[in-house]
Amino acid sequence: MNGRSQTRMVPGDLRTQELAPGVFAFIQADGSWGWSNAGLVADAGDALLVDTFFTLSQTRRLLAAVSAAAPGARVTTIVNTHLNGDHCHGNQLVDGARTITSACAASEIEHELSPATYQWLQNHPPEGVAGRYMTRHFAGFDFSGIELSPPTTTFSDRLTLQVGRITVNLMELGPAHTDGDVAVHIPEAGVVFCGDLLFQGDHPVVWSGPLLGWADACDALLATAATAFVPGHGPVVGREEVARFGEYLRDLHGQASEAADAGLPVEEAAAQLSLDAYGALGLPERVLTAVAAVYRERGLPAPATPLELLGPVAQLAEKLSHS
Repeated sequence: MNGRSQTRMVPGDLRTQELAPGVFAFIQADGSWGWSNAGLVADAGDALLVDTFFTLSQTRRLLAAVSAAAPGARVTTIVNTHLNGDHCHGNQLVDGARTITSACAASEIEHELSPATYQWLQNHPPEGVAGRYMTRHFAGFDFSGIELSPPTTTFSDRLTLQVGRITVNLMELGPAHTDGDVAVHIPEAGVVFCGDLLFQGDHPVVWSGPLLGWADACDALLATAATAFVPGHGPVVGREEVARFGEYLRDLHGQASEAADAGLPVEEAAAQLSLDAYGALGLPERVLTAVAAVYRERGLPAPATPLELLGPVAQLAEKLSHS
């Protein structure tokens, strides 16, 4: 997995990367909390957008980049790889487009943090370490004006679409990061838009799991024979990085399972993980979400929702910053 480079992008920066004729990745900022990537497939005046961004201002910047990359193309379809806000909050700005995601992802929408909740938490941050953590990572986002709507089309397992002459295969590979994760494969281009099935540069967030199922999803990404993989956060990578990410998930699962067998509580287990091999990755406190997923899978007590996880994650970040 790629670590952070010496020169990090400034939050708000957006880079357009053409991966093949008519296939583009939009790489946003440094890939941290709320700074996700998007994709575009465009041909013969038609266009499919893979994900939107966390806020309306971010998505307006994305749509300007889309227009510059594919002048004259009209986005008629949005594929949301999952329904975390940083991948769908901007959908409303794409007038008239149908929105597609997996049926499982669509069923999760009522459990996602709403834009109003994010805004309220900004205005009324929790006390102590959790509030400081949330302010540090989320204070720069403006969640006003966001209106959520359910997807217009859902699918299970696989769905094939046509964008002009370009074939696009949707693959449901969750539960992994979330219950209903979707990858978008463009066979002719050898490209997969992975959503948050793939993180690069930071430790991943695990809202669902199981970790071994997520590792199997990485194997499914590699089975496409693609050579370019666009993560949900971080730079575009090749096959080696996807394989390493799968190995990382299996390693975390093994370590967390040993801690569970030893009777350690989630917080202690996360603090004791051996992460030396992943020292280049940012946000190591996120490993607590992975440990919690393993404990939940075993029927053991563990935080589950984003708000339940916020405090323990923030406390681990504070602890690691002083170690």
